[in-house]
Amino acid sequence: MTRARLFALTTVVVLSRPGFGQARVVSAPPEPSLLNITRTWSRASTLGDLRQLRTSSDYLELRVWGGYGAAETQAVVLRRSDRHWSAFLARVIRCETQIPNSVADTASQATMRRYVAEALRKCGTSVADVRAGARIITTDTLVVDQLDVQEPEIETAWKAAVDAGLLQLPARVDRRSATLDDFTYVIELRRGDEYRAAEIERLDHPEVEADTQVGQVYAAVRRLLPRRQP
Repeated sequence: MTRARLFALTTVVVLSRPGFGQARVVSAPPEPSLLNITRTWSRASTLGDLRQLRTSSDYLELRVWGGYGAAETQAVVLRRSDRHWSAFLARVIRCETQIPNSVADTASQATMRRYVAEALRKCGTSVADVRAGARIITTDTLVVDQLDVQEPEIETAWKAAVDAGLLQLPARVDRRSATLDDFTYVIELRRGDEYRAAEIERLDHPEVEADTQVGQVYAAVRRLLPRRQP
Protein backbone atom coordinates (compact mmCIF):
# COMPACT_ATOMS: atom_id res chain seq x y z
CA MET A 1 0.00 0.00 0.00
CA THR A 2 1.41 3.43 -0.95
CA ARG A 3 2.07 6.10 1.62
CA ALA A 4 -0.64 8.37 0.16
CA ARG A 5 -3.25 5.59 0.24
CA LEU A 6 -2.30 4.68 3.80
CA PHE A 7 -2.75 8.32 4.85
CA ALA A 8 -6.14 8.49 3.15
CA LEU A 9 -7.28 5.30 4.85
CA THR A 10 -6.07 6.55 8.24
CA THR A 11 -7.94 9.81 7.75
CA VAL A 12 -11.19 8.02 7.01
CA VAL A 13 -10.80 5.82 10.07
CA VAL A 14 -10.06 8.77 12.39
CA LEU A 15 -12.95 10.89 11.16
CA SER A 16 -15.41 8.04 11.40
CA ARG A 17 -14.64 7.11 15.01
CA PRO A 18 -17.80 6.93 17.09
CA GLY A 19 -18.15 9.70 19.70
CA PHE A 20 -16.39 12.31 17.56
CA GLY A 21 -18.16 14.92 15.48
CA GLN A 22 -19.11 18.50 14.85
CA ALA A 23 -21.44 20.24 17.23
CA ARG A 24 -25.21 20.51 17.22
CA VAL A 25 -26.18 24.13 17.85
CA VAL A 26 -28.49 24.23 20.87
CA SER A 27 -28.77 28.03 21.01
CA ALA A 28 -27.03 31.01 19.39
CA PRO A 29 -27.80 34.71 18.93
CA PRO A 30 -29.73 35.59 15.76
CA GLU A 31 -28.08 37.55 12.98
CA PRO A 32 -26.56 40.07 12.87
CA SER A 33 -24.23 38.87 15.58
CA LEU A 34 -20.71 39.45 16.89
CA LEU A 35 -20.38 35.68 16.83
CA ASN A 36 -19.47 35.83 13.14
CA ILE A 37 -16.35 37.95 13.63
CA THR A 38 -15.51 35.93 16.75
CA ARG A 39 -15.55 32.69 14.80
CA THR A 40 -13.44 34.30 12.06
CA TRP A 41 -10.76 35.20 14.61
CA SER A 42 -10.87 31.70 16.08
CA ARG A 43 -10.65 29.90 12.75
CA ALA A 44 -7.49 31.84 11.88
CA SER A 45 -5.84 30.95 15.20
CA THR A 46 -4.77 27.87 17.12
CA LEU A 47 -8.17 27.82 18.86
CA GLY A 48 -10.15 26.85 15.80
CA ASP A 49 -13.89 27.28 15.31
CA LEU A 50 -15.45 25.82 18.44
CA ARG A 51 -18.60 24.81 16.60
CA GLN A 52 -16.69 22.86 13.96
CA LEU A 53 -14.13 21.07 16.14
CA ARG A 54 -14.30 17.29 16.06
CA THR A 55 -14.23 16.26 19.69
CA SER A 56 -14.96 13.35 21.98
CA SER A 57 -18.28 13.01 23.81
CA ASP A 58 -16.74 14.17 27.11
CA TYR A 59 -14.97 17.21 25.66
CA LEU A 60 -15.66 20.55 27.37
CA GLU A 61 -14.60 24.05 26.34
CA LEU A 62 -15.80 27.44 27.52
CA ARG A 63 -14.78 30.68 25.79
CA VAL A 64 -15.71 33.91 27.56
CA TRP A 65 -15.12 36.91 25.29
CA GLY A 66 -15.36 40.54 26.31
CA GLY A 67 -14.79 43.79 24.44
CA TYR A 68 -15.79 44.51 20.82
CA GLY A 69 -15.49 48.25 21.40
CA ALA A 70 -12.68 50.70 22.05
CA ALA A 71 -10.96 48.36 24.52
CA GLU A 72 -8.99 45.31 23.42
CA THR A 73 -11.16 42.24 22.94
CA GLN A 74 -10.03 39.24 24.98
CA ALA A 75 -11.26 35.76 25.80
CA VAL A 76 -10.48 33.40 28.65
CA VAL A 77 -10.71 29.80 27.49
CA LEU A 78 -11.30 26.84 29.79
CA ARG A 79 -10.80 23.41 28.26
CA ARG A 80 -11.19 19.86 29.53
CA SER A 81 -9.87 17.16 27.22
CA ASP A 82 -8.91 13.59 28.11
CA ARG A 83 -9.87 14.39 31.73
CA HIS A 84 -7.30 17.19 31.99
CA TRP A 85 -7.95 20.91 32.34
CA SER A 86 -6.08 23.72 30.61
CA ALA A 87 -6.73 27.45 30.23
CA PHE A 88 -5.76 30.10 27.69
CA LEU A 89 -5.91 33.83 27.12
CA ALA A 90 -6.81 34.94 23.59
CA ARG A 91 -6.22 38.59 22.65
CA VAL A 92 -7.36 40.36 19.48
CA ILE A 93 -4.53 42.55 18.21
CA ARG A 94 -5.07 45.26 15.60
CA CYS A 95 -2.54 45.32 12.74
CA GLU A 96 -2.03 48.37 10.53
CA THR A 97 0.01 49.61 7.60
CA GLN A 98 -0.44 52.50 5.18
CA ILE A 99 -0.26 52.67 1.40
CA PRO A 100 -0.87 55.49 -1.11
CA ASN A 101 -4.48 55.96 -2.20
CA SER A 102 -3.38 55.72 -5.80
CA VAL A 103 -2.01 52.24 -5.14
CA ALA A 104 -5.06 51.11 -3.17
CA ASP A 105 -7.46 52.27 -5.89
CA THR A 106 -5.85 50.08 -8.56
CA ALA A 107 -4.44 47.18 -6.51
CA SER A 108 -5.48 43.65 -7.39
CA GLN A 109 -6.76 41.23 -4.78
CA ALA A 110 -3.37 39.52 -4.71
CA THR A 111 -1.65 42.85 -4.11
CA MET A 112 -4.06 43.74 -1.31
CA ARG A 113 -3.41 40.37 0.31
CA ARG A 114 0.30 41.21 0.33
CA TYR A 115 -0.43 44.52 2.09
CA VAL A 116 -2.61 42.73 4.63
CA ALA A 117 0.28 40.32 5.23
CA GLU A 118 2.53 43.35 5.74
CA ALA A 119 0.07 44.73 8.29
CA LEU A 120 0.13 41.41 10.13
CA ARG A 121 3.90 41.73 10.52
CA LYS A 122 3.32 45.05 12.32
CA CYS A 123 0.66 43.91 14.78
CA GLY A 124 0.37 45.91 17.97
CA THR A 125 1.91 49.06 16.48
CA SER A 126 -0.47 51.76 15.24
CA VAL A 127 0.40 53.99 12.32
CA ALA A 128 1.29 57.23 14.09
CA ASP A 129 2.26 59.42 11.13
CA VAL A 130 -0.42 59.13 8.46
CA ARG A 131 0.84 60.69 5.26
CA ALA A 132 -1.35 62.86 3.06
CA GLY A 133 -3.07 60.80 0.38
CA ALA A 134 -2.47 57.57 2.25
CA ARG A 135 -4.91 54.81 3.14
CA ILE A 136 -4.67 52.73 6.31
CA ILE A 137 -4.92 48.97 5.78
CA THR A 138 -6.10 47.20 8.94
CA THR A 139 -6.66 43.62 9.95
CA ASP A 140 -6.86 41.69 13.20
CA THR A 141 -5.02 38.69 14.55
CA LEU A 142 -5.75 36.52 17.56
CA VAL A 143 -2.83 35.81 19.89
CA VAL A 144 -3.38 32.76 22.11
CA ASP A 145 -1.25 32.01 25.18
CA GLN A 146 -1.64 29.17 27.65
CA LEU A 147 -2.17 30.33 31.22
CA ASP A 148 0.14 29.06 33.94
CA VAL A 149 -2.53 27.85 36.35
CA GLN A 150 -3.14 24.52 38.05
CA GLU A 151 -5.92 22.20 36.97
CA PRO A 152 -7.87 22.49 40.27
CA GLU A 153 -7.97 26.28 39.81
CA ILE A 154 -9.41 25.90 36.31
CA GLU A 155 -12.03 23.44 37.48
CA THR A 156 -12.96 25.81 40.29
CA ALA A 157 -13.40 28.63 37.77
CA TRP A 158 -15.62 26.37 35.64
CA LYS A 159 -17.81 25.48 38.61
CA ALA A 160 -18.05 29.15 39.61
CA ALA A 161 -19.19 30.03 36.08
CA VAL A 162 -21.85 27.31 36.21
CA ASP A 163 -22.99 28.48 39.65
CA ALA A 164 -23.21 32.03 38.31
CA GLY A 165 -25.78 30.90 35.74
CA LEU A 166 -23.69 29.99 32.68
CA LEU A 167 -26.06 27.24 31.57
CA GLN A 168 -29.12 29.49 31.89
CA LEU A 169 -27.86 32.38 29.74
CA PRO A 170 -30.18 33.30 26.86
CA ALA A 171 -28.75 33.65 23.38
CA ARG A 172 -29.58 37.37 23.53
CA VAL A 173 -31.48 39.79 25.75
CA ASP A 174 -34.33 41.81 24.23
CA ARG A 175 -33.71 45.42 25.32
CA ARG A 176 -36.29 48.11 25.94
CA SER A 177 -33.92 50.61 24.33
CA ALA A 178 -30.51 50.78 22.66
CA THR A 179 -27.50 50.38 24.93
CA LEU A 180 -24.68 52.95 25.01
CA ASP A 181 -21.87 50.84 26.48
CA ASP A 182 -19.41 49.60 23.86
CA PHE A 183 -18.46 46.49 25.87
CA THR A 184 -20.19 43.21 25.01
CA TYR A 185 -19.87 39.66 26.29
CA VAL A 186 -19.85 36.73 23.88
CA ILE A 187 -20.01 33.33 25.54
CA GLU A 188 -19.30 30.09 23.68
CA LEU A 189 -19.73 26.66 25.27
CA ARG A 190 -18.99 23.25 23.77
CA ARG A 191 -19.96 20.12 25.69
CA GLY A 192 -19.49 16.96 23.67
CA ASP A 193 -21.52 17.44 20.51
CA GLU A 194 -23.55 20.37 21.82
CA TYR A 195 -22.73 24.02 21.19
CA ARG A 196 -24.41 27.08 22.64
CA ALA A 197 -23.56 30.76 22.46
CA ALA A 198 -24.77 34.03 23.97
CA GLU A 199 -24.21 37.70 23.13
CA ILE A 200 -25.12 40.12 25.92
CA GLU A 201 -24.20 43.78 26.37
CA ARG A 202 -22.65 44.99 29.61
CA LEU A 203 -24.93 47.32 31.57
CA ASP A 204 -24.10 49.43 34.63
CA HIS A 205 -27.65 48.84 35.82
CA PRO A 206 -28.83 45.30 34.97
CA GLU A 207 -32.29 45.07 33.43
CA VAL A 208 -32.75 41.30 33.68
CA GLU A 209 -31.16 38.43 35.59
CA ALA A 210 -29.01 37.46 32.59
CA ASP A 211 -27.20 40.83 32.79
CA THR A 212 -26.02 39.97 36.29
CA GLN A 213 -25.28 36.35 35.44
CA VAL A 214 -23.08 37.08 32.42
CA GLY A 215 -21.05 39.58 34.43
CA GLN A 216 -20.49 36.99 37.13
CA VAL A 217 -19.48 34.35 34.57
CA TYR A 218 -16.97 36.81 33.13
CA ALA A 219 -15.58 37.57 36.59
CA ALA A 220 -15.35 33.86 37.48
CA VAL A 221 -13.00 33.00 34.61
CA ARG A 222 -11.01 36.25 34.79
CA ARG A 223 -9.72 35.17 38.21
CA LEU A 224 -7.36 32.84 36.34
CA LEU A 225 -5.49 35.76 34.76
CA PRO A 226 -2.29 37.23 36.20
CA ARG A 227 -3.02 40.18 38.47
CA ARG A 228 -1.58 42.67 35.97
CA GLN A 229 -4.56 41.97 33.68
CA PRO A 230 -7.34 44.59 33.99
